Amino acid sequence: MASEQDIRAGIVEAATRMRREGLVAGTAGNVSARVPGTAQFWITPSGVDYATLAADSLVCVDLAGRTLAGGLKPSSDIGNHAAIYRRRDDVSAIVHTHSPYATVFAVLRREIPALLVEAAGYLGGAVPVMEYLPPASPELGERAAQGLGPHRAVLLPNHGVIAVGDSADSALNAAILVEQSARVAYLASLLGEPVPVPPGEVERMHQFLHHQYGQRQAPAAPGGSGGSP
Repeated sequence: MASEQDIRAGIVEAATRMRREGLVAGTAGNVSARVPGTAQFWITPSGVDYATLAADSLVCVDLAGRTLAGGLKPSSDIGNHAAIYRRRDDVSAIVHTHSPYATVFAVLRREIPALLVEAAGYLGGAVPVMEYLPPASPELGERAAQGLGPHRAVLLPNHGVIAVGDSADSALNAAILVEQSARVAYLASLLGEPVPVPPGEVERMHQFLHHQYGQRQAPAAPGGSGGSP
């Protein structure tokens, strides 16, 4: 099991890579992670440049959203993260992005179809879109957790993406695969009618990627060091 130090380092690396991959601009978006099964998590602070982010900049929060450690103010999306951790014991990390192609689908209130075999297999199918809720509304956290449901990612209407995983790296890879899927879906729709991956094949690839592929880690996202199965 990863140590708290490793988890905090993983958050910093994921946040830095999130910006480098073009999934956010400026200080937008956020990343959190916890030791699996625990009732507290570390999250990126509000308004801190990812270029200067360090492990000691992170804020430790409990599942009620109360700050336990750290001298900075936590991300304003803390309620979403806390609610998802309360609902999903299998989730140990959360990444929130504003990636452009995925956000196009979020603005259209349209799910991202399952068009790529590996991405659809890893994500478990199409990426759904939840109903709109105003930012900073009191019920947003619980509604975001409900909208995510059992999925690995969900679109927030007129906003962006929430992706989850068992580590900051796997949650970020899910967010990258969401963006890749959205980009391909958008480009394919310019040429014709995209044909989704058959549901049975999505399930087969889901089982393969999560239980058989490689060293039982998430498949490398575009730009990573891994290859196709």
